[in-house]
Amino acid sequence: MKDDDVTLEDVRRMAAEIGMTRLTDEHLQQFLRAAKAARARRASLGFDTLGPADEPAHVFRLTEEGK
Repeated sequence: MKDDDVTLEDVRRMAAEIGMTRLTDEHLQQFLRAAKAARARRASLGFDTLGPADEPAHVFRLTEEGK
């Protein structure tokens, strides 16, 4: 689906599919803008040469209290 093809009704349907049925039209417009921005950013990324090692790693470490 191209960015231009996404409509407010598409967003309303997708939101309803995940149980978000009480959103206002303003909320749906915000989702629509966010989805279009995310798609535009994703389209501008070059990912053809990326591999699993390019995935960012999040490392969390627990420390003992007092150290």
